[in-house]
Amino acid sequence: MRIISRISVAFICLTVLCAVACAGESVNVGIDYGDTRQSREAEAQWKEGITALEALRSVAQVETHQVDNYIFVTSIDGVKGKRGDKAWYYEINGKRADRLAYERVLNKDESTRWIYTRDVCSPKVDKQ
Repeated sequence: MRIISRISVAFICLTVLCAVACAGESVNVGIDYGDTRQSREAEAQWKEGITALEALRSVAQVETHQVDNYIFVTSIDGVKGKRGDKAWYYEINGKRADRLAYERVLNKDESTRWIYTRDVCSPKVDKQ
């Protein structure tokens, strides 16, 4: 009985220590809705391997569209992109992202910002 009690106490201590150590690990997710509504900030719980898209989905209602092997964000919290007019783009730590959100793995304490702005990609694709 003493062994079970000691194991239980050790397990509880380890669980509490892990919870305290992991509690501060998050990524900031900013969402700029353009002129449709007020921007907002949220904290997404960071975990090893979390992508920019997963972090966004944890704090907002997100719709995506898949084209072949690519996944594009088409709507955040009901604000839908309009092909050739407005679209959703994102930044990491204030710099334009260099890959799609489902591929970009986030590091602890990184900051993402989603921006509803002029669609600069669709016109280029349509000309091809």
